[in-house]
Amino acid sequence: MIISISASILGLDWTDQPSIDQSVMRITNANFVHFDVEDGKFVKEKSFGADVVSGTNVSGTGLGKDVHLMIKNPEKEIDKYILAGANMISFHAEAAKTPKKIIDRIKAAGVRAGIAISPSTPLKEIEKLLCDVDFILIMTVKPGKPGQKLMKTTIKKVKELRKKRPTIDIEVDGGINADNAGELIDAGANILVSGSFIFNHPDPKVAIDLLRNA
Repeated sequence: MIISISASILGLDWTDQPSIDQSVMRITNANFVHFDVEDGKFVKEKSFGADVVSGTNVSGTGLGKDVHLMIKNPEKEIDKYILAGANMISFHAEAAKTPKKIIDRIKAAGVRAGIAISPSTPLKEIEKLLCDVDFILIMTVKPGKPGQKLMKTTIKKVKELRKKRPTIDIEVDGGINADNAGELIDAGANILVSGSFIFNHPDPKVAIDLLRNA
């Protein structure tokens, strides 16, 4: 199984676009830049919007843009993130009124579509969508603040999903570091999102290699 790394910029100073671009140049051995979009409604915290996604320069890096929407009514915002250059877009099942329509809209634009679920949401809630999406994002912490500890109970959910869908991409997000990445990979995850561990490391590229080879 090929392991991909998606480096989250949520913990950076995303009000300083040149600083973000400099940080991106330090993670060129990752696969994606991960954008955690928070609206202050679905989660208490509020982060950035489509302007930061579109403004982040990944030209020449080989990095894709992985957008995770933690927002209410994502159906109203999807087009903004498609136009912002997203390569992958996931949205929360708990926040969407018409998830199938959103998935179809994303895929019609040539973007990979994913459904995200919080730790408290059982897989049965998205059972009908598993054949429609390109990937599933399983939150391993409560959506919101960066720097939380991974909730071990979510690893069982990864294992359960991998049994149901042996070939689908499973992305995990929250509290991931070199100490727990191996357990998540063994459970079946193949896209690891990490922010604090990567960007707080003296050499982010080394941190990325530690995750990928855990």
